[in-house]
Amino acid sequence: MTRNPLILATLALGLTLGGCSNRSIGNKIDDQFLEPSVASEISRSQADLSSPTSHIVVTAYNGVILLAGQTPRAELKEQAGQVATRVQGVKKLHNELQVLQPSSLTARSNDALITSKLKTLMLADSAVPSTRIKVVTENGIVYLLGLVTRAEGASATSVVQSASGVQKVVKLFQYTD
Repeated sequence: MTRNPLILATLALGLTLGGCSNRSIGNKIDDQFLEPSVASEISRSQADLSSPTSHIVVTAYNGVILLAGQTPRAELKEQAGQVATRVQGVKKLHNELQVLQPSSLTARSNDALITSKLKTLMLADSAVPSTRIKVVTENGIVYLLGLVTRAEGASATSVVQSASGVQKVVKLFQYTD
């Protein structure tokens, strides 16, 4: 029986990187399914939440859900949060939706550049456990999620705050100490 070297290399890399985090592989897989489940339920709950009048970003980390983006009315923000909390597997919700018109494509491109820059800066800083921190940027606001110690969270926040283009930092860490 021959084994595909690419499959073996991918498995080895996955196990190696999985060991760099204090989340189980099961939690990581659950999060990968949780994001689209929450997004789908929100979209189905109200036409305005799936139309171009709203821009909703759903992020999951260890069962914690972040709703970021924009929606034009406060009741839509509230409804999105209520729907998200009812999805099986959601442990906690951070509803950070802004009651605004959706951000432009230019702003979203800029957010993607900021996120890439921040991930690179965190990777270069040995005090920051970059493999355990998820960075989401929406409309210039940076959200940090992860399982970290308070010192690691402070280091990550310091790196992020010093970067250009960051308007605000919102820490949504789960602390392990």
